[in-house]
Amino acid sequence: MADRVKLLEFIEGLLENEALKLRRGFGIGLYLYNQLKDSAPPYVLENLQVFDRMPFEKRKAFLIELKRFIGEVTEPPKDVKRSVKKRGLRDFLIPLDKLKFLDNKEIKVLKSLGIGTLLDALFFFPLRYEDRRPLSSLKLAKVGDKVVLKLRVKDVRKVNDGRYTAEVICTDGVDEVKLKFRFKKNDFIFALYRRGSEVVVLGKLKSFNREKYIVHPELLKEGEFGGIFPVYYVRTKGEVVNVSSKTRQSRIRLALNKTVRKTAKYFPEYLPESIRKKYSFPDIDETLLILHTPEGVDVKSLNAFSDPFHRRAIYDDLFLFQLALLLKKKETELENSPQIKLSVDKFVARFQDKLSFRLTNAQLRVLREILEDMGREHPMNRLLQGDVGSGKTVVAIGATLAAVEKGYQVAVMVPTEILAHQHYRKFKAFFDKEGIEVGLLTGSLTPTQKRSVYKHIREGNIKVVVGTHALIQEKVEFHKLGLVVIDEQHRFGVMQRKLLLEKGKGLYPHCLVMSATPIPRTLALSVYGDLDISVIDELPPGRREVRTMLLYDSEKEKLMEAVNRELSLGNKVYIIYPLIEESEKVELKAATDEYERWKKLLPERKVLLLHGRMSDSEKQEIMESFKRDGDVLVSTTVIEVGIDIPEATLMIIEDAHRFGLSQLHQLRGRVGRSDRLSYCYLVIPDSIRRVDAEAIKRLKVLVRTNDGFEVAEMDMKLRGPGELLGVSQSGYFGFNIANLARSHDRAVLQNARDDAQKLLEEDPKLDKHINLKELILYRYGDKLDLSYIA
Repeated sequence: MADRVKLLEFIEGLLENEALKLRRGFGIGLYLYNQLKDSAPPYVLENLQVFDRMPFEKRKAFLIELKRFIGEVTEPPKDVKRSVKKRGLRDFLIPLDKLKFLDNKEIKVLKSLGIGTLLDALFFFPLRYEDRRPLSSLKLAKVGDKVVLKLRVKDVRKVNDGRYTAEVICTDGVDEVKLKFRFKKNDFIFALYRRGSEVVVLGKLKSFNREKYIVHPELLKEGEFGGIFPVYYVRTKGEVVNVSSKTRQSRIRLALNKTVRKTAKYFPEYLPESIRKKYSFPDIDETLLILHTPEGVDVKSLNAFSDPFHRRAIYDDLFLFQLALLLKKKETELENSPQIKLSVDKFVARFQDKLSFRLTNAQLRVLREILEDMGREHPMNRLLQGDVGSGKTVVAIGATLAAVEKGYQVAVMVPTEILAHQHYRKFKAFFDKEGIEVGLLTGSLTPTQKRSVYKHIREGNIKVVVGTHALIQEKVEFHKLGLVVIDEQHRFGVMQRKLLLEKGKGLYPHCLVMSATPIPRTLALSVYGDLDISVIDELPPGRREVRTMLLYDSEKEKLMEAVNRELSLGNKVYIIYPLIEESEKVELKAATDEYERWKKLLPERKVLLLHGRMSDSEKQEIMESFKRDGDVLVSTTVIEVGIDIPEATLMIIEDAHRFGLSQLHQLRGRVGRSDRLSYCYLVIPDSIRRVDAEAIKRLKVLVRTNDGFEVAEMDMKLRGPGELLGVSQSGYFGFNIANLARSHDRAVLQNARDDAQKLLEEDPKLDKHINLKELILYRYGDKLDLSYIA
């Protein structure tokens, strides 16, 4: 910023002594614009561009506001190498209870947010920022903006215009604004807003028929305005649940403000200097201070996460995670694994001859990638991605055959009993012809059955075992485990994968994880950064695209026509509902009620019910019955993953607006699994047309495309990657501020990964970067079991 003192003197001179110059002069706005263009927020610069065309009174009002702004600005310090002794990162891992400057109430509110240490507190960043600097004049307030105004109350009165019950007429000395309220019991308004009193309010400025008004403004007390205020995420659970959101926000702000001002200046730098210089990043102590106590930074850039301090924090999140994943990958590569060496081309040709169909080029390509990996002396760690129906299972069968032929056992782990039984049938159908024993291990087996399976796995009689989480129990011992296949990988945690791989008895098994949830490459890179990625991007010949249509409740006759048509052709129908039972909280259709309705509508047909509260054995029995002679299956999303019934050709999803796009795509994938023409009907209430145009736009993505990767990309933009993967983003990734739903953050991801790889080439165990190592171990040591660098 230009010399602040000179600018203030210039403005004061115009206001006090040179009214004529201010009234008639030109070029004042241009001069001020050039002086402030590098430091003032956009709204100031926009006004300066039109300043010379403003009426005299508006010029005067704006200069008063500008004078206040310049007087308040404190630029971030240029020299951040303060004369304080930096501490080691471990000094910041102390529990909150040990911080003498925090009282019990402040400690309690921070703990309710999951903050346990001083480091957690410093990196608990705001969600957004509110500019609570009062505008000196209503003329400076833009309609549609959230503004803080200092006003005098002129009148308070009850009204009855159908929407509002009370209004407060206020003035800034020149213009008027109304504060409007909808409360039925509104007497307290008269106590809060007394005629003649001065108030400070925060709210969104609206306008109708040239009348400016604010609905339900927040009345601010001293200390609640006068600067840029950070807004933090507030949990609704915990010990402070009975405290209002506003009070919680205030307590969090005070506790974190105090913590940051007391300790941030001592926080040690952990990012290598070369990286900081490469991106012109500020130091970490300055970053922590500014993000929690923003001064001299434009509020719009703060909320756009585009200022240098946010850019540094976002990069750090992604860089640390990529470092952790690459360290995990490096650790795995040092393990010894079974060498399953074979002539890849000859094996693929022989495997193809054993099948009754031809593999696609994509299947052949990924099978070769897998076999080449398995031939090395270090473990394969590969993700096999493919859209629904692309034929991942047959590729896994090919890899399994290679391992078994070399004398090794294979474990196939899936998330549900239904899927376990389905995979068991598929693997058994193939391997029975080869004289190879396939076993099934699930939680619903009897104790006697389990003991028998344990014995045959231990003795090596069972060469291929398909199972659920039951496979990772201590009682399960393998004779010679060579390959682990994990289907629907995102349903399992890293530690579950690790527990199964540890059953290799000295040799680290090869690992193939599969996912039918299409994941955009940027996200796959982040989530599965410790894995190599193969993609089946081609559907088997004969598969036809599922025709998808959007229907409203009022078009139910079309639905019945479709159901009757498919049933008359000998096909089967799925009907999916979001709830098991009716709920008082939400008006959605429930599977149990609708099941009774469908039974009455189709008395001659076999209608079955399936939902998540049933036992695994009940679910399996229902699915077997539906596959055998059922006509209609009324269900919740329990059938989302992996169910393969070729005769099913119609999928009806009720209240489709309540599901994510990727989940809808998965459900749609339960039909269209043969050469029969298949359909998917997305059914929504008629009221959605009026109240949620965005939902209709979202659902039309599915009507337009069957490409799961395109659907996933759109889902990530709309709902974020945490929803796409079925996990909490912050919980899984460990991100404090990065969000892969933002295009900017996704763009940073590749740079962060490249930088992480380069750093590990120079310093494989981060022994030269102790603070960085400590921070990674604190964030990811347990999640990823980073014993390699511990």
